[in-house]
Amino acid sequence: MSSFITRSAVLATARLLNQALGLLSPLLLVRLLDIVEYGRYRQFMATAMLITSLGGFALSANLNYLIARSPERVAADITKTSVLMLAVGFVSALLIFLLREWIVPAEISTSWLLLAAYVFLFLNLEVLVSYWLAHGNSLAVMVYTLLITVWRLGTLLFAALWFREVEMIFVTIVVAEGVKNVGIYLYLRARGLLVFHWQHDVFREQIKLVAPLGLGSVLNKANDFGKVVVGMQMGPVPMAIYSTAAYQVPLVNIVQTSLSDVIFPDMVKRSLRNPAEGLKLWKRAQTLVFALICPAWLLLTYFAEPLIRLAFTEQYVSATPFFQVFLLLMVRQCFQFSVPLRAVADNASFATSNAVALAINAALLFVLMPHYGLWGPTLGFVAGQMWTSIYLSRRVMQRYQLPLSDLMEWNKLGLALAASLVALAALHGAMMWLPHMRISALVGLAVFGAVYALAARLILKEEYGYLMRALARRRKPA
Repeated sequence: MSSFITRSAVLATARLLNQALGLLSPLLLVRLLDIVEYGRYRQFMATAMLITSLGGFALSANLNYLIARSPERVAADITKTSVLMLAVGFVSALLIFLLREWIVPAEISTSWLLLAAYVFLFLNLEVLVSYWLAHGNSLAVMVYTLLITVWRLGTLLFAALWFREVEMIFVTIVVAEGVKNVGIYLYLRARGLLVFHWQHDVFREQIKLVAPLGLGSVLNKANDFGKVVVGMQMGPVPMAIYSTAAYQVPLVNIVQTSLSDVIFPDMVKRSLRNPAEGLKLWKRAQTLVFALICPAWLLLTYFAEPLIRLAFTEQYVSATPFFQVFLLLMVRQCFQFSVPLRAVADNASFATSNAVALAINAALLFVLMPHYGLWGPTLGFVAGQMWTSIYLSRRVMQRYQLPLSDLMEWNKLGLALAASLVALAALHGAMMWLPHMRISALVGLAVFGAVYALAARLILKEEYGYLMRALARRRKPA
């Protein structure tokens, strides 16, 4: 287990650094562009990200499964996945052209061609991460993701500083994606991972496997359609506020997905012999993730307003209550019930859960938004995601024939929550006792960390041992 933690720590570090670097762009752009121009940029990116999320069709996740199961035909699987990515990229760009009157906000309507080009380029050749993860090479993933993020961030900020005009920012990020794709293509060809040899049986198998998972992924990503609706119906300023409130949504599952991506290939191999062995590994991972995420959730909720004021300036403080509601997804993302289902090739449940979640999301959005503004898309998205957790947990119990008491290590989860609450109470007491200065927040955080670390050491001994062995393993090569 500690070896998984070591690899997961590398991958999580890469993604956290990646997200931290990505977060620099809004922090700097809100200072380089006025709120209307920044809102136009967010409209472009929200539309692009929704379409790429839908168009991605979980092809990378499917590739991870295929390589882990059949490593001897890696070049064929990567080639067929790349062909499928080319097809979905073309279809996604074509849909922007055909539906631009309905899906492209009026404020950026003249940039629809750049939007289509960005979507097409973004969706292609995203295979390297799955290839390295399936081979347990988290360090390569770390280097690659950091390089790509620095490239995207550097070109974006260069355009903002040099041109100070949002249309030229769009041109620059399209060119940056094109250069990235050329680099990946040359790497794949040089390594013999992209071959011009067609294998009908491999392609048919990929289509059969990816269809339910891809449909589920489309429905899952479609739940983020609230951003596009806000941009279309409410304009750039509410869009800027809503985007600020939802910025932590990609952050909440970084640790979870990093650990899940690392253990997934091993779960697949274990499940071929005995599904219970793969589930046991997953349960240990969920306990560890919750122990890491729970204190972070409480801290972010407690410091939400000053954090937004510091990071995004006074103009965005009104995003605070929406930010705090979105933080509930941190708890939701601690429990990725789709992973044990995917390990035994049950992708249909993922699709079903997200279809119902999309209906819940849409109903709450369209009922609440006319009267309560941004509360509509906020509550719709959160409620839909909570539903998927309930449904998929029931499917795991049915698929593995488990009672609720055996689904998770509930005693350890409860102790981790109790330790977090005690640490938060200690933080609040320290801040009430100290003068209201910035130093009081730093002292309070130190008290929180000390109390939680002590509690975790006492009540989560096994998980603490995993972490210590993982850290020791990381120090040895140095």
